[in-house]
Amino acid sequence: MNNMNNDKFPVPSSMIQRLGLCSIFVLLLSHASVSAHHAAAAQFDVSRTIELKGVIEKFEWANPHIHVYLAVKRDRDRVEHWDVEFPSPGGVIVAGLSRELLKPGTTITVEAYPSKSAATAVTPAACATKVTLSDGASTKFVVGI
Repeated sequence: MNNMNNDKFPVPSSMIQRLGLCSIFVLLLSHASVSAHHAAAAQFDVSRTIELKGVIEKFEWANPHIHVYLAVKRDRDRVEHWDVEFPSPGGVIVAGLSRELLKPGTTITVEAYPSKSAATAVTPAACATKVTLSDGASTKFVVGI
């Protein structure tokens, strides 16, 4: 049996305290990132879908979700600007879409769950369940409820 002699390898108490603090910090960060990711039903009304046809103004291609900003013309004088949440970049690629297909200026039609606060939000939001491109090609997303 090999016994270590603590006199030969002393561990300062400040090092133990730092290790403990680092462990707590890592746990807190991991909790924050897990709680930041949500089920769609927490933010969106999954009991109904809406259709949004508009022109992509910009998009944010980033984890955990892609955000596509759509200009949706409601009548001759009124345009609504929507923040449409898509799956992660990997999920969008697997569904057959790409950055090139979602570039600004592209017209798309989106079926989506509206945000629970879409009616009162400054920028209404929705969670995409299906996207149809101007050429008629479409793809559906599996949305975590």
